[in-house]
Amino acid sequence: VSAISAIAEWASGVSKDHEGGAYDRARNGCIDTVACLVAGAHDPASVAARDAIVGWGTGAATVVGDSERRPAPWAALANGTAVDALDFDDYDVPAASHPSAVILPALLALGEERGSSGRSLLDAYIVGVEVQLRLGEALNMSHFHKGFHSTATIGTLAASVACARLLGFDAATTGHALSIATSLAAGSKSQLGTTTIHLHTGLAAHNGVLAAALAGVGATGSVDALDGGWGTLRLLADGDAPGFDLPLSKLGDPLAIVEFGLCVKPYPCCSYTTSAIDGVLSLRAEHGLTSNEVAEVIARIPSRNIELLKFPKPENELEARFSMEFCLAVALHRGAVLVADFTPTAIAEEEVRALLPRIRMEALPETAEHENVTILLHDGRTLERTVEHPRGSAALPFSEDELL
Repeated sequence: VSAISAIAEWASGVSKDHEGGAYDRARNGCIDTVACLVAGAHDPASVAARDAIVGWGTGAATVVGDSERRPAPWAALANGTAVDALDFDDYDVPAASHPSAVILPALLALGEERGSSGRSLLDAYIVGVEVQLRLGEALNMSHFHKGFHSTATIGTLAASVACARLLGFDAATTGHALSIATSLAAGSKSQLGTTTIHLHTGLAAHNGVLAAALAGVGATGSVDALDGGWGTLRLLADGDAPGFDLPLSKLGDPLAIVEFGLCVKPYPCCSYTTSAIDGVLSLRAEHGLTSNEVAEVIARIPSRNIELLKFPKPENELEARFSMEFCLAVALHRGAVLVADFTPTAIAEEEVRALLPRIRMEALPETAEHENVTILLHDGRTLERTVEHPRGSAALPFSEDELL
């Protein structure tokens, strides 16, 4: 059985009576994602997406920040971009991606257009997350290390299946939707620091809706598009990729949203800064530190994460969100890392920029299990903090009250 056939059979046939708290986790994921959507709607990346679609007609789907409703694919593009615009949206570990930023905007747009129930939308969201995380297990970390932005690539595939589930497609039509999506899945990490990195989520949501719509009216795709000789696994990953056997044997048992959970960000920046920010803030509070006392800060994180945080002296808010130096400087100086810290005025603040040369990253030793941060003070003291689990991770989740 091909990988597409296995996923399509499961996605079209699984019961909506999901167990293990899946609906609760889905509800919390949707709460966080809608909050990110509303907060990010006026970011330049979001405005550009809305301006681009304004001349392409009206429809039935809401676009946050637009007085007109739009056709579902365009609403998914605009809203998907907005969810990710502030880098505040959730992430997962297996796919190294932002699943909700793609899946939920696609489902909201399509569901509003088709009059779907809230329960059906949550069910489709759970199915979409399952596909995204299982595909992540099959392809990563090889796919990610090759330079692909998994949110854009794997996200497109998952969104197509989520939309197929919402539309009630049978296995054959679901398989065609997923196969078509493999021809729409694209996006690399070269776009970090530009608005296109946020557009990736909108494009993936749009393409998921489009793939499902095409399949629904009879368009077809090859069943070999994932694991065949010219399939996604061979073309978009190297020989060290785990492959489909184990991930697909676990489809729905347990559900990935239960097994792995979704990680909610406490700060509006790259998730690879989260543990270090947690460590700096806890040391700052515990010892009553001021930034003037700090001689040096060393954040030790996995070497593969360092390459994404490539802006030691960011020039704008897009670069600042992928700058460990800036994020820790803000944490030291202000005692928090908030949306308001990523504006042109905040990024240019002299007190924050003066701290940038004092902050650096080191590769975490392979023998170390957890990220850690060291703060060296002018008075000779050395403060250290190991962060076993970042705030908002599956191991240290926010409560619903905290989300609200």
